[in-house]
Amino acid sequence: MPFWQLDKFDRYVPQMRAISERIDEFHIAYVKGEVVEEWRKYFILHKIDLPCSFIKSIALRCWLTKGEIYEQLRHVDVDLYYTLSDFWSQEVARHMALKSFKPYVVRLRGDHKATRKAKKVAYFKRKILGHYEVRSLRDADLIIPISYKLADVAKQWGVDEGKITEPVLLGINARQFKPINAKKSSDKFTIGYAGRISPEKGIDRLVELARKLSDLQFLVAGRKEMKVDFPDNVDYKGELPFSEMSYFYNQSDIIVIPFNINTEGMGLLLLEAYACGKPILTISEAFSPKFNGKVEMVDAGGHELKVFGRVGRFEDLPSLIDELKKSDVKSIGKLARAYVQRTFSWEKFGETVTNCLKILCSERDASKENLNRR
Repeated sequence: MPFWQLDKFDRYVPQMRAISERIDEFHIAYVKGEVVEEWRKYFILHKIDLPCSFIKSIALRCWLTKGEIYEQLRHVDVDLYYTLSDFWSQEVARHMALKSFKPYVVRLRGDHKATRKAKKVAYFKRKILGHYEVRSLRDADLIIPISYKLADVAKQWGVDEGKITEPVLLGINARQFKPINAKKSSDKFTIGYAGRISPEKGIDRLVELARKLSDLQFLVAGRKEMKVDFPDNVDYKGELPFSEMSYFYNQSDIIVIPFNINTEGMGLLLLEAYACGKPILTISEAFSPKFNGKVEMVDAGGHELKVFGRVGRFEDLPSLIDELKKSDVKSIGKLARAYVQRTFSWEKFGETVTNCLKILCSERDASKENLNRR
């Protein structure tokens, strides 16, 4: 599996480990970052040395160095190439698969075309990256989407429906993410947000909400990818290590999700918040139009997610927060935690993904054997 920057890898270790524990070897090829020694228990890591470091564009550098990448990795004996959806990673996996005649699998985790549009990436760059990214998906032997919504998006892009599996939902480690006593940064009712500080994450909405509700405390953690002027009632913690996220959630009374879950797939933010016993506050656009605000079970991106908290139009969020302040948020949080404990696990995720990969390899082997007999 190709992965550009290991500094971001800790967030993906639980799901990758869930796969690694069920196969013989899991190889990770990376370009930048430092290896954490513990990772070597689960993965075999390969550093890729690329020329053209003066080129800032990852996409252009990828095109110019695919041959060098193949030469450095051709000795690694694998049965298939697995990658998270992303332009660079997909192109590397696709190229390796074509050169070695091995299958290539994409874990579709977001609508990247919609994300680039939200981030206001230049029009022609969006078109070029979108074209090659979709071509890469069409060439894949298997697509494992994170939600039904993304499965539908892949079909709209022209991906063969027969290559798309049933959505495989994420998991959660409820032993790591759990209610704990955490000292709050303020005595005020506190609303937390964790995630990238980026346009597609609805940060403008978050800032506007904080300005409207100056009597409340907001707690924000995540890597900055845009300029933002947080008001005084926002305590920005920067990008926190994965190991500190449970403590972060427990410093908040509720967690806000200001972005569209349908565009982003199904983020871990919601599951981690629930596991820590925290209700959510989110916008109606985050869920399917089927949601009318009156039912507990909603169709979020195609898969059903129970809402423990409040969902509404952006302009209604202040009044919904008032409702939550008057409610028993701890009791709501207990129900949320019980829900994720019985519904989501990395064990279930690992078994499902591994089965998909093994079936693909078995079918490939059977097809080769039939050809040899002919």
